[in-house]
Amino acid sequence: MKKQKGYSWMNKGLKVKNTKKYGGGVFATRNIAKNEILAIFGGFIMTLKAELELPSSIRDLAHQIHDQFVIGIKTPSDKQLVDNFNHSCSPNAGFKGQIFLVAMRKIRKHEEVTFDYAMVLSNPVNSPPYKLSCLCGSKICRKVISGDDWKNLNLQKKYDGYFQYYLQEKIKNPKKKLYILPKDFYDTK
Repeated sequence: MKKQKGYSWMNKGLKVKNTKKYGGGVFATRNIAKNEILAIFGGFIMTLKAELELPSSIRDLAHQIHDQFVIGIKTPSDKQLVDNFNHSCSPNAGFKGQIFLVAMRKIRKHEEVTFDYAMVLSNPVNSPPYKLSCLCGSKICRKVISGDDWKNLNLQKKYDGYFQYYLQEKIKNPKKKLYILPKDFYDTK
């Protein structure tokens, strides 16, 4: 078995290639079955504030795992193959738990593997709201990706069971405070 570099794992049936549209992307080199594990994301646990202080070339590569935490790389030299999964408003992949990316349907050989950033992003307290122009080109493209997309009832229905755990729990229990941070979490001293 060939060892993979980095903190994450990517299915051997996937390969990073140039998309001609927005840099690197991940493509299937064979047919992928529904629910097959595509990637397992790892790295360093950081606050969102710490992520904002990363070099701009990697600042947006971490995956949000809580309203105030992400998991990802800290230096450009840590860049991994899994950092090339792109967004689509018509994705073929979604999350199981916090770190597992799985196929939501059969993915055909040569097809780009994408997920909707709505599955992982939530606007955090005490941080600027997330907004990104969408380049997916899907017939149902939202044009702008935001940290509030997960609140869209149509997306909640469409991606039920494929949101990261913390968002899936927020959707199921919108009034319940899921995690309690230490009282001094927001202190800047």
